[in-house]
Amino acid sequence: MSLDGDAALKQLEWLKNFDVFPKTVDDAKEASVSGGTVSVVVLFFMFLLLFTETSIFLKTNTKFEMEVDTMRGGMLQINFDISFPGLPCSVLSLDSMDVSGEHELDIVHDVYKRAMDSKGNALGPVISEKVKLARDALSISHIKEQLERHEGCNIYGTLNAQKVSGNFHLSLHAQDFHVLAQVFPDRATVNTSHIVNHLSFGRDYPGLKNPLDGEMKVLDQGSGTFEYYIKIVPTKFHHLDGTIIDTNQYSVTDHFRKLQDGFPAVYFIYDISPIMVRVKQWKQSFSHYATQLCAITGGMYVVTGQLHALSKFLWTKYYIGRKSFSSGLGI
Repeated sequence: MSLDGDAALKQLEWLKNFDVFPKTVDDAKEASVSGGTVSVVVLFFMFLLLFTETSIFLKTNTKFEMEVDTMRGGMLQINFDISFPGLPCSVLSLDSMDVSGEHELDIVHDVYKRAMDSKGNALGPVISEKVKLARDALSISHIKEQLERHEGCNIYGTLNAQKVSGNFHLSLHAQDFHVLAQVFPDRATVNTSHIVNHLSFGRDYPGLKNPLDGEMKVLDQGSGTFEYYIKIVPTKFHHLDGTIIDTNQYSVTDHFRKLQDGFPAVYFIYDISPIMVRVKQWKQSFSHYATQLCAITGGMYVVTGQLHALSKFLWTKYYIGRKSFSSGLGI
């Protein structure tokens, strides 16, 4: 090292007064079995804590906030996919009605039907238009043949309704009463068994659960009307990247009403909650993560020293006490 370098180091000698990491010579250090044991155990727990803290840092968390929904009006997007194993597409229709009195029968816009066999396999093309059969014996015979073949129907699509209380239902309004009366002379033979493959209100988001997905209702005998009472909760989902999704969650209860007047159907009766839920994604900040790592490392280092000192103290007391006891016995 040059003379200039030595002079510079001498000028920095005063910094030694602030050294919080004083060094000891290697000859003064003594390793012990107890110290090694404590170190291995503490290192194991330290790495376990570090792994846990890292998992928490990488995890995306979700928090929920509730507030009064001040938004007015708007449209409600209803996404549905329902299968009827015992009813052909030629008689099945989607109808809707809300509290404002708006009533629509046999809706076909964005609504699709596909015939199914008794095993649930698709038959023929997708139907997306009204199919009104003539009031003649040939048409009635055609529907009866479909029933004899145990032909079912999968109806799916999207329904846009006013964001007010109302209902939509799957009924037999695809044909008029005259045809239905001859196809089903006994209304108890109308099999309203169904499977709700999917039902949601609005766009999907990570973690959203739709309670009716996969719901199955089977009638072994007789007939009747199934009613689902749905409470829709407006929801805003805040993604980590700042995007916001306006959608809805819902809860549901159901009721079965035995056959009374008219033909049976499957009703989905919904009401809008005045409370809105905000679902926000968040992650632990890096500064918090770094602080936790430093706390774990420093804390475990201090604990290791204390445990080592304690174990050494206990071992010394035990060894000295045992030696004194042996000396007293003259062993």
